[in-house]
Amino acid sequence: MNGQPHPSHVAGPSNGIPASSSSGRGIRVPTVHEALPYTPFTSIIHFSPAESIPPPLAIPTPSPSYFGDNPEVIKAKETLAQLSAGASNAQEASERCQRTLRDVQKLLDPQHLTQFAFKRNVRPAHSQGQPPRQQQSNARPPQLSSFARMVLETNKVSYRYLTPESPELQASSEADGRIHINGNGVPPTLNLPTPQSRGLPNGHATPYTEQLPNGSQGSRLQAVVVRDLLTPAQRAEYRVIEESDTMSGARDATPSRVRDNAFVNAHRSVSVDQKQKGDLAVQNLQNLLSAILDAEDQMPTGASDPVPAQISAVITTREGDDGVKIVLQHQAQRQLEASVQKVTSNARLDDIDVDSLMRVQKLCESAVSEVETLSLQVGEEWSEQDVEEWLQRIALAERGITAARTLMRIMGAGAHVKELQSEDFLRAVLAAIRAVLEGCIVPVVEARPSKHEKIRGVKEEAPSNPIFITASTHQAHLKTLMHTTTKTLRTLGDFLLSTELDETSLSGVESFCTLLIFTENASMDRDSVLGVLDFELTRRCAMDVLAKDFAKYTEQRQTILDYLLMSLDKLPAAKQSARQYKLPDSKPIQLVSALLMRLVQTSATHAGEATKGKTKAVEDDGDADGEEDSDDEDDDTEIKVASNKKSHNRPGDLLAVVKPLHDAAQHNASYIVKILLQRALSSSKSSDEPYRKLLDIFTEDFLNVLSSSDWPCAEMMLRSLVSNLISMVEGPKSTSPARTLGLELLGTIATGILDLQRNAGNAARSLNLDESENAKHIAGLVEQLDRGDLEASSLVAFDGLYRSVVEYLQARGLDDAQLRSATGYHVMQWAFLLSGGREGSVDSDTGGTPKPSKDLQSSLRNMILNLHWLEDNHDYPTPSTSQGRLAAMVITLSSTLCKAFNRILSVLIMSMTHEQPKVKSRALKSVLTVLEKDPTILDRHEYVLQTIYRCANDASPLVRDSALMLIADCVKLQPELDMRVYGRVIDRTRDSSSGVRRRATKFLKDLYLGKPCAKMRSAIADAIIARTNDTEEPIIDLARQIMEEIWFLPLLGCKLDGDEAVNAKLRYAAQALLMIRTVEVSEATASVLESLIKQLITKSKTPSAHLAVCKNFVRVLSDGMIDTTEIDGSLTQSSILCCLAVFARACPIVFTAAQLERLGPYTQNLARQDDLDVYRSAIIILRYAMPHQSELKPEFLKQLQTALMTSIPKLPKSELHVVVPCLWTIDNKLGSRDRMVTFVISAVRNIHAMRETDFAQQPQATTKVSRLMLIVGHFGKVYDFEPNLARFKELLPSLKFSSVAAMFVDVLCLLTEPKQPVDVREPAIEAVAMICQTSPKLLLRQDVVQAFEIVFREHNALLEEALLVGLEGFFSAGEVNEKSDDVPELGSGVASGHERLGKTYVATDQDGASTSIARRFLPQILRLALSAEAELSLVASKIIISVNRQGLVHPKESGPALVALETCPNVAIADMAFTEHKAQHTKHESYFDKEYMRAVQQVFEYQRDVIGSMVGFIGQPPAAKMHLTWDVLKSGKAQVRKKFLTNLAGKLDFDAATLDPTHLAPTHLSFVRFCVENLAFFDYDRVEEILHLLEAMNKIFSVTGVAVAQLIDSEVLQLRVGPADSATANGDLAEASEVEPTAALPDPARLLQLAVAAQICSLIWTTRNFIRDLWNMKKHLNRPKSSAKESNKTPSRTSNAASLGEHYLKRIADIMAADATPDSQRAVSASFAELISTDNEVKVASEDEDNGDLEVGDDTPSESASRKSPSLPPSGGGRGRKRKSAGAGSTPRKKKRASSGRRKSGSAQFDEDENGGWA
Repeated sequence: MNGQPHPSHVAGPSNGIPASSSSGRGIRVPTVHEALPYTPFTSIIHFSPAESIPPPLAIPTPSPSYFGDNPEVIKAKETLAQLSAGASNAQEASERCQRTLRDVQKLLDPQHLTQFAFKRNVRPAHSQGQPPRQQQSNARPPQLSSFARMVLETNKVSYRYLTPESPELQASSEADGRIHINGNGVPPTLNLPTPQSRGLPNGHATPYTEQLPNGSQGSRLQAVVVRDLLTPAQRAEYRVIEESDTMSGARDATPSRVRDNAFVNAHRSVSVDQKQKGDLAVQNLQNLLSAILDAEDQMPTGASDPVPAQISAVITTREGDDGVKIVLQHQAQRQLEASVQKVTSNARLDDIDVDSLMRVQKLCESAVSEVETLSLQVGEEWSEQDVEEWLQRIALAERGITAARTLMRIMGAGAHVKELQSEDFLRAVLAAIRAVLEGCIVPVVEARPSKHEKIRGVKEEAPSNPIFITASTHQAHLKTLMHTTTKTLRTLGDFLLSTELDETSLSGVESFCTLLIFTENASMDRDSVLGVLDFELTRRCAMDVLAKDFAKYTEQRQTILDYLLMSLDKLPAAKQSARQYKLPDSKPIQLVSALLMRLVQTSATHAGEATKGKTKAVEDDGDADGEEDSDDEDDDTEIKVASNKKSHNRPGDLLAVVKPLHDAAQHNASYIVKILLQRALSSSKSSDEPYRKLLDIFTEDFLNVLSSSDWPCAEMMLRSLVSNLISMVEGPKSTSPARTLGLELLGTIATGILDLQRNAGNAARSLNLDESENAKHIAGLVEQLDRGDLEASSLVAFDGLYRSVVEYLQARGLDDAQLRSATGYHVMQWAFLLSGGREGSVDSDTGGTPKPSKDLQSSLRNMILNLHWLEDNHDYPTPSTSQGRLAAMVITLSSTLCKAFNRILSVLIMSMTHEQPKVKSRALKSVLTVLEKDPTILDRHEYVLQTIYRCANDASPLVRDSALMLIADCVKLQPELDMRVYGRVIDRTRDSSSGVRRRATKFLKDLYLGKPCAKMRSAIADAIIARTNDTEEPIIDLARQIMEEIWFLPLLGCKLDGDEAVNAKLRYAAQALLMIRTVEVSEATASVLESLIKQLITKSKTPSAHLAVCKNFVRVLSDGMIDTTEIDGSLTQSSILCCLAVFARACPIVFTAAQLERLGPYTQNLARQDDLDVYRSAIIILRYAMPHQSELKPEFLKQLQTALMTSIPKLPKSELHVVVPCLWTIDNKLGSRDRMVTFVISAVRNIHAMRETDFAQQPQATTKVSRLMLIVGHFGKVYDFEPNLARFKELLPSLKFSSVAAMFVDVLCLLTEPKQPVDVREPAIEAVAMICQTSPKLLLRQDVVQAFEIVFREHNALLEEALLVGLEGFFSAGEVNEKSDDVPELGSGVASGHERLGKTYVATDQDGASTSIARRFLPQILRLALSAEAELSLVASKIIISVNRQGLVHPKESGPALVALETCPNVAIADMAFTEHKAQHTKHESYFDKEYMRAVQQVFEYQRDVIGSMVGFIGQPPAAKMHLTWDVLKSGKAQVRKKFLTNLAGKLDFDAATLDPTHLAPTHLSFVRFCVENLAFFDYDRVEEILHLLEAMNKIFSVTGVAVAQLIDSEVLQLRVGPADSATANGDLAEASEVEPTAALPDPARLLQLAVAAQICSLIWTTRNFIRDLWNMKKHLNRPKSSAKESNKTPSRTSNAASLGEHYLKRIADIMAADATPDSQRAVSASFAELISTDNEVKVASEDEDNGDLEVGDDTPSESASRKSPSLPPSGGGRGRKRKSAGAGSTPRKKKRASSGRRKSGSAQFDEDENGGWA
């Protein structure tokens, strides 16, 4: 079978026929070599289906092509040798051998074989005399190979010999032109013509007598009869071949590789069609070359000689720099290219004369060289003639590029012919390609319809760019040029592999390929001249060229990567235009992403395999223009030859083979990732540089192909990226932007892993398990992977997942270079995992390697060296597409990247607790993206939710907001979490940040609508209702809108009568239950709900509809009051009545008379506390609703009046304010108040009678008189008894009065005197204040004023509270607010007069009294507002705010108090003060501006004396205590803020001589601390504000700080300066001072004074440096003068703001604690002296540096700033430059030895070592 001769004889019968029988007949048994061409396999050969064997021709041909010395023959021989090796050992017969044997048996089945009747011919006469022994010896059969013998012995194919034909038949055969063979098998002597050739290989003519190679077909062909059909011309092409020539090789039937080398190279192993095509292609090219060269020879030499038409149709001349050059015409050039392409594709270029090829190369080179001189760019202002000339140049360029392709084909196919190679040709080709790309294609591709950028939302306009218009008009010519260039690029890629290029040429190739790859095309065809897809094909060809360069020239790999990575800034950052590389099973990706992955995969492929194959995308799309050479390229694909090196099959060699491949791929992947990260870190998403966005795009591209079997290196790229990102996130020195970038990408990668898991699960479920056993196996592995028990052995087993993927890729074809690289990478990973790779070795831990593992390692080694080895040696069912893809997914899911998912998640979760708010927020968002992909993480990892909860309580508003957003998304993903989180969300509705409150409120709405749980809904509704009293108007509107949407809008149109009454009642009952539960929470909720309902029925879009809803609510609640089961059996009547009371206050008109009459029984009994609750609610309803009902029965009213009057003595004080107004309403309804007059007169008479009672001795009298006074006060407040004056005088004859109200005050004032007990005075004061609310002029009475003054003077809290409550009611009653009925609405028809003015400009007793009281008692009210009593402070604050609203006093009088109240710990007080302060600041900014320093002092005193805290910050992270004040200032003018900062900095200054340190805590020291801490933590809006503040602090420190330092030097440190020498006189700082003690130490008081001064100065300087570093002001301070644009910018905090703040506060605490003892006082003084005498921001020169003058840094205040000393102020702690001299009055210092080098000040910035170390 292998065709090799053996010396042994035939040993036995063959195929049932004895050898002697065969030899006796004189016929030699043919070898397979000889027999194969005449078998049925002449059309299809089993071992190589791609080729077929040529039949016998009418000419002598070489030996059977399958046994020549060319790649196909070598491949076939290898196959046969492998089969024979497998058949040599029966025990270890290969699967391939067995399979092939079975296939051969099927083919040799007699039932399916055609029966051939071979006729026996008569032997020639001259051979009949030959002895039989000689005949037998000439026909010795060779010994068969192992596989051939196996085939022969296992198959039974019978045959027989026929008898010779009769002479008649022979004659008939001769007449028919058939072959005749005599009986002895010896052919007759015939003369056979052979075709003549223009030339033989290598251009050498061969004489016709040349002997044909041994073993040729002529040695077996006995006779050929040439038919008469041949013409004389055809017969002339044949020559006579002697018989000796045909028989010369009879002894050697096997072709010799050495002797036949030249000949076989000229005749490939081809099929009949391919052979004919090759011959035809050679003939056509020869004819064309003859025509071209003949035309060139006949070209006239003279310039004026006419050129014949036949010649001008082929060639022409062109003027050039080197003179006139002959070039081919366009059509001739195309024909030449097509002909050369066909010849080279058939590997028949050696049949062409070399001289002819060299001459045609010259012609092509002329056309190619011309391209470089052409101007191909499109002009903007061209005429029609310019365009025509440009089109001519485009045609010339197309011809040149076509000629360049022809040149490369000739040089590539003739690489072994030195004469055809020329570096000049190559340089010209590359120059031409570059010229076309840079001069024409790239500019045209980058041209856009408009020169201006598109504006989103603006209508598309007609193209205005003249370049685009011109190019679009002639699009066809440009596309032709581009397609021609594309083909040339493809040819260039093949040329790279077939030849060796120098580094210069490779650099040029890489340069213009990179240019093409990074050229930005439009994203839509209408904006692109050449089209998106068409240019993408060209770009892919450039990518393929680079990939081939990378594969072959390993020394260029780093250069190529650098080319690509350094050009990333040219990529479009828009995702739509970036992703144009379409994939069959994934979304499009960037072409650069695909290229980088392919390069990495190529690095992992063995060098011999990496250069094989073509890129399928290029091969399939390459000839889309349909030129004539496309078919030949597809049909005649070159067959590549696998490496023929012998493998030693040593398992230990596997690691040595695979590790370099893995390391190369890992190195390249890491390098790419490193560059991408470095570039991304240097830019942001908002910057002009695209690196940050590109990193996102690259990451998404890698994730997009992570599940694909074609791009396995995506896992390695992402693995390297994850490793770097985790290092960035966890690195202690990483910046905040780096951490946020890492967290964002880690979140993206984690979601990609989850997507892969989901896709794998879906693919496994959709897999057809009945398809094959392999499908079941893969599906089982997916289940194991889900359970987490997938073993590595399942992956690396020979029939495991890697095998499935490799087989799947090989089935798709390894001729595709992309699939070949993917296969090589998979095999590398397979081998690396087996030999101890990413998850460790799967071999056993014992010393010896098991035999299966050894065999597997040997197989993998062979597969790495030869990717075809697997399909050649092992049989495996071809996996389906779904199986192959799923197997690739499982391999990726088992990789290190996917196994690191928990690690990634852990990093994200831990980052949620980071100290930097931006990092926390980014971590929360990344966790959210992960949870959106897989909500079950919350179930598997409980700590995730707990960490999110902690973040919801974080100190940073940004983190809290992100945590709320994340919790909201978690609830969407897992709705059952709502019951666990709603309480935490409610807490966030009271957050200090308005943004957090807003988000929490919105989130609560979603929670409310998501689950019908009454308890949860009630709590949520209460929280939302509370927000209607928020300080931010948008949040108030939001809360109102939400309550309307969840409570009222769903019930619009829902009627309690009609067909849907039952359902409507159920819905109302459910909502009423929720309202009741909400109102039960607190009284504050009820009041806010009341305000909300008022808003809905008056200011909503549908007030009448909302009023109808409220009416239905009241109806349902009223029915439920009688029978609680109507709503819910667990409710009490008290709770229902409380809810009804809310409606009564908000919209009393919705009640009916019948509903009010139902309340009568509830006003009768007050035996228990529950009865009191019911009673109170019933009275409130009646009090508000009765005035609006005219149908109440008099009997009911009288009965109700009696019940109420009876209960008055038993009611507590809190209920009287409801009962008395209700009685007043009843009296008005009945039209008589006699009973009330009598009742009140009785009370007054009793009070007057007890005026002389000693209440101290009679406690019962105290209780009685107190109750009576409250009754009189309440009735005097509600009733107007002036019409009943006569009745009062009649019944109280002993009292003299002209007014009932005045009489009440006369009686009550007697009991307000200081001699009365407090228990009596309190109700008396309260009663007087209540009566004065109705009769304001009484407040002007002397006795009333005196009574109030006594209360304020005594500072009795009970009396003050009683008085303030009354005054608060008085002032609030005087406010005209938006709800007042006194204000006419617009459009109401009120036009003028008193009705129009209302009470606005009409003077009343209220106006005069309120103004008088406000001015008289405002200081006392301010005192109480700033007191420690919470209740007093709250009421007093309300009075102050009311006074300011009414404008009763000048704003500056209460302004400082409002500022102080903003710092109150009571949130209600602080919010009220902030709201009013902001309003007053807006109206009277100029007034407030002048009072802010007094306000700061008052704030400090308030905090020190009342709150008990002298620090200037609150919370963690720290915020300024006066942050609300700063927020008010930020709402005003910038100039006011700058003035505030200047004045506040000025308040820090002091005079050291008058500083009083005697207090336990020195006042000014504490004040300075309070101020500087506020300044440190203000949230500044502009850079100029900070610069202004720093300048002000510098100025103060330059003056006062230096003076204090001088005093410390002279008095505490007692330093003196020695006599100056020449060095000092010359200004050399070579001398220092040293301490010389004096006679006396400073006085302790003086020492303390200087220590406190040092503390103050240290506080100022430390705060100055902290503010500078916190807001990154160094870069602004270094500039001579910041521009206005820079100054108006918003400053940004440094990334380590949290740690910076901690260091600052620690430093402040250390400074404040430094004056405790005399020793510490000396220490702080010395420290300050060192601080100010040492410039920590100067640069100390080294010994090698030149001496020079000291240059002070920008942070050091100028010397001229000091008025007291020429010394410079300090710049911070640490060692630095000493002052040159002391002040004029200081003691001279003794000199010290000079240092080795001078200290030189530079511009280096201050390093805050001594002040906290945060630099």
